[in-house]
Amino acid sequence: MRARRERTVGDARHGVPADLHELHRLCAGVRLHVDADYPFWLTGPSGVVPAGPLLLTPEVAEQVAVEDPEDLTNSCYVIAQESPDATGGQLVVVDLHPQRVGRCYLTAWDSFGLVGEMPIVALSMGGLLGWLLRLGGGNPMDNLPDLGDAYDTFRRRPD
Repeated sequence: MRARRERTVGDARHGVPADLHELHRLCAGVRLHVDADYPFWLTGPSGVVPAGPLLLTPEVAEQVAVEDPEDLTNSCYVIAQESPDATGGQLVVVDLHPQRVGRCYLTAWDSFGLVGEMPIVALSMGGLLGWLLRLGGGNPMDNLPDLGDAYDTFRRRPD
């Protein structure tokens, strides 16, 4: 992982990796495979919002933050979604916890925070962009890399 630039997003404990800044500089707001069954939109800096309140509800996200501050849902932020105005569908969240920074998970409103239901799709922003491009608009669940689940013990493999 490249050196991190220390700009906070939401929680002061979560620094933003340099490759996320670079992704936003080069690709913020890019829509991929717009005419396909599974298009994706890369958020811009203002779209990197905490995933918990969005996917769990603000009340449940706050409860998790209080009861289990180390749960990874507390450090996940939306980085890509099926469209900028999607209320359902699949999303990619990036983990900004210092020990897991840059890991990206595929999730949805009904799988966020569930053990075994959040596959790791990339270990960096470059890996994420490569994976999204390789999808070609195909079903992400049919094209998962072998990186494990968000709740597994971290298994580092090249993107």
